[in-house]
Amino acid sequence: MGLFRKKSQPAPDPVDRGRVMRLIQLGMAETDAGDRDLLDDEPSPEFLRAKAAFDAELRTATLAERQAAIDAIQRHGY
Repeated sequence: MGLFRKKSQPAPDPVDRGRVMRLIQLGMAETDAGDRDLLDDEPSPEFLRAKAAFDAELRTATLAERQAAIDAIQRHGY
């Protein structure tokens, strides 16, 4: 008995839709600020603020939320 029992799968990480939307917005803002800096040698304060905000939000997100946001950002061409 139990030789062919399925192994239990770990419960998936919870996904907060509001956090994913915030990550998407911050990621797009970071990319837009970086695109405006293409001709400058040093990053602008606007880009540094956008990057810091995106990184801070990423640190508080679960793995599933990070993956959902990054997939959406890439799907939108950012």
